Amino acid sequence: MIGEISRDEVRSSIEDKLCAHFSVTSASATDDQVFQATAIVINEIMSRLLAAESPTKHEKEVHYMSMEFLMGRSLMKNAFNLGISEAVTGALEDLGRNASDIFEAEPDAGLGNGGLGRLAACYMDSMATCGYEGTGYSICYELGIFRQKFENGRQTEVADNWRTAAESWLIPRWEDAVEVRFGGHVAPHWDNMGHYHAEYTGYTAVIAVPRDMLIAGYGGHEINTLRLWDAKSPNSLDMYLFSEGEYVKSMEQRTMAEVITKVLYPPDEHVEGKILRLKQQYFFVSATMQSITRKHIEVYGTLKNFHEKNVIQINDTHPTLVIPELMRILVDDAGMSWDEAWNITTHCVAYTNHTVLSEALEVWPQQLFETLLPRVWQILQEISRRWQQQVEEFYHDPAKTAKLAIIWDGGVRMANLCIAGSMAVNGVSALHSEILRKDLFKDACQMQPDKFKDRKSTR
Repeated sequence: MIGEISRDEVRSSIEDKLCAHFSVTSASATDDQVFQATAIVINEIMSRLLAAESPTKHEKEVHYMSMEFLMGRSLMKNAFNLGISEAVTGALEDLGRNASDIFEAEPDAGLGNGGLGRLAACYMDSMATCGYEGTGYSICYELGIFRQKFENGRQTEVADNWRTAAESWLIPRWEDAVEVRFGGHVAPHWDNMGHYHAEYTGYTAVIAVPRDMLIAGYGGHEINTLRLWDAKSPNSLDMYLFSEGEYVKSMEQRTMAEVITKVLYPPDEHVEGKILRLKQQYFFVSATMQSITRKHIEVYGTLKNFHEKNVIQINDTHPTLVIPELMRILVDDAGMSWDEAWNITTHCVAYTNHTVLSEALEVWPQQLFETLLPRVWQILQEISRRWQQQVEEFYHDPAKTAKLAIIWDGGVRMANLCIAGSMAVNGVSALHSEILRKDLFKDACQMQPDKFKDRKSTR
């Protein structure tokens, strides 16, 4: 809990940040500079509170994964939740500024474009306010939701470069960077004990760098983190090509890596767009699961109790690849058997559905997985085979087998994968959850009725 902070202390801290970060005085600073300096002050307060929190080794931690987080503006919200809004407002007035103008200078953190992202943001606020230890995960898009403006009487869309002005909130964690792999080939290998190992070669690596945004719950009782992944190339420049005068080509690898986090929802009417979207989803999921499992091993020394200490909540089907990616880590990296890894996975992943329209459920072309994610594709095939066998043994009905299959007719059905690999399925309301049970996922619910929950009972 934060102690009493006076307006004089806040004013002095803002003046220090203006001098240290922008080399200006409070009189000569722009509103944007004053906003960023104030944000740095509040961010430092939250960082101290986070560092002072006692680790809760024996409690479960929630990991909330969503492709969107519509966080909105954070300055006024965090000041209010920390109980220092009056001090901040007074300090800004003492600096000769209108507090509302400074609050309005902050750009929207437009990492979403609708209810999906706003729900995720509300969950993060609620967890922190209720004192639950939880971390959100998404992509640190350079360009978030588009801005609208009128030109010659017509509405046009322009890119929203929110990140430049939001740097004050984003804390880079280079020490937690991980490598995400695309393409390449998987070769089977058996060791002297007869155990299978997947040898992954010829892949293209992308470095995922976390940039953490701190979120204060009301009252300052809990500070939680939204971890946003930024894509970087391991080789920022090909010196040979550069020395040969091929300047644009020398930066090709860097450009192809960084385009992954360039924009929210790139158009996917063409093959290149579909590839980029799938790259985004796997980049986000792989980086997150590597981060979570690494942290868990640091604390417990093993992944055998992973499901006892972690809940992976996926918001819609965009993070569905967490299921095969966690299986890859448990089987390939931790050396577990398939059955042990599957038991852990299916006891820690939970799925929130966002649509009752069957035609709107996400389906990916099988060929993209085969070329872009070869090891994940192998794991998906085995998950699909076992799930399909389970369906066949329960129904003995080819029509239901076709409907519930994960891989079918050249497509990978993400919602069916969620159902097969999760411990809980729910909608965004009690009514929505009821529709899932009695209509959209009726056949799956009859197989595993305990898996389908009301929204209020999934915690």
